[in-house]
Amino acid sequence: MKPQSTILVVDDEPRALALLRNVIEPEGHRVLTAPDGASTLALAGKEHPDAIVLDVMMPDMDGFEVCRRLRATPELATVPILLLTALDDRESKLQGLDAGADDFLTKPFDAVELRIRLRTISRLNRYRRLYEESSRYEAAITHSAEGIVLAELDGTIVLRNSAFTHLVQSTHAALPNFFEYFSTEHAARLRHDSGPAPTLRPTELELLHGRAQPTIVEVTAGYVPWEHRTLLQYHVRDLTEKKNLEAQLLRSQRIELLGQLSGSVVHDMNNILAAIGGSAGLIELDPSGKFLPRHLDNIKKAVQRGAGMLRQLLHFARGSDGPLETTSPAEVAGEVATLVKESFGGHFEVSFTAEPHLPAIRADSTQIHQVLMNLCVNARDAMPDGGALELAVTRRTLTPAELPALGPDVRAGDYVVLTVRDHGTGIPPEVRARLFDPFFTTKPKGKGTGLGLATVLRLVRRHGGFVELETEVGQGTTFHCGFPVA
Repeated sequence: MKPQSTILVVDDEPRALALLRNVIEPEGHRVLTAPDGASTLALAGKEHPDAIVLDVMMPDMDGFEVCRRLRATPELATVPILLLTALDDRESKLQGLDAGADDFLTKPFDAVELRIRLRTISRLNRYRRLYEESSRYEAAITHSAEGIVLAELDGTIVLRNSAFTHLVQSTHAALPNFFEYFSTEHAARLRHDSGPAPTLRPTELELLHGRAQPTIVEVTAGYVPWEHRTLLQYHVRDLTEKKNLEAQLLRSQRIELLGQLSGSVVHDMNNILAAIGGSAGLIELDPSGKFLPRHLDNIKKAVQRGAGMLRQLLHFARGSDGPLETTSPAEVAGEVATLVKESFGGHFEVSFTAEPHLPAIRADSTQIHQVLMNLCVNARDAMPDGGALELAVTRRTLTPAELPALGPDVRAGDYVVLTVRDHGTGIPPEVRARLFDPFFTTKPKGKGTGLGLATVLRLVRRHGGFVELETEVGQGTTFHCGFPVA
């Protein structure tokens, strides 16, 4: 059993020390002993006792001087000191109080009285420490730059700091319940995740109250003891600036991808224009108009093909990053496959397959486009002479045994997996180790920033997913991107 308190007993008489130990130990305290002032100071500095029972009459250094030195030591300045003295006069007691003693007991002492005094001292000492810890805790919360809320398990707010008040920027009276600051859906997630689990993983939610537009915040939570009960401490961090920077980076990376596609697009558009021009020339050579419908049909198909390709490019370029919504992964992958077929050129054989009856995922379709386009551009660059590029959408169930290899936040369950496979050069081990590092690239200077795969990993993880890599030098590379089923 853990001792109630550690008591340091000081007396130069061995029999007195033994007597004090026999009186104090049955109370459940841990007892330390010292025979003189010097050893008292050394032992107290090492052990930091909860209380000190100190004899006044000792050689070399009396109890008054020991008391003064203890009080002059910052880490021992508040340790309760009970002086044992045969001096029962008023002057001695005043001298002891002036030296820093908290209480007195006159020798010969009564064992019951000593125990009661020590119980009182221990209880007061506990309260003092709790108060100091609580004060430090409240000060840390108050002065934190991060929004912090202490709430009951049902969401009733006990304490909120000024950073949280500033974050919500409410023009109304402060809401009494933490969950009321969020939409019904997000509040339900908070209630569920804050239940039996000891901690709430960082979760992105929309903060609604008092804002013209919802603010994306990251919320984490953990249980904390508070005045004989357990509360939930929520940390709320504004992600506005982070989201703006991420959006700028993603837009820049999309523009980079478009630049890498531009050569193929120009070539393909030239082919389309050549087809239109050729059909127009044939119309001129056919004054009878016998073959006019055929030539017009060819022109119409060429125009539709060019318009479709430009529409896909504009959709990708203008795409804005938004909240996660119910999305068909097969539909998004099919759009990317169409764009890749039309922009990579005829020396690439692009195939697309999708399992039937695939479930939806919660995703940002623009970001899924960006993930797949990054992987397809890398696949193209790995096959400089052209070749087969495969896109596939399948379903997979992850077991707990598979999770350690897939990342810290991946959970067991059903996933939709988007796969991009090439039959190119493959990736050597020394490159594979750094493949997802930002700004790492094996491409020639000016041909890439090294953000492609780093962006892929970040976007997939943002969706709670995983990225798997299979590669062999000379045989090709396959990327699997898994997204949790909605």
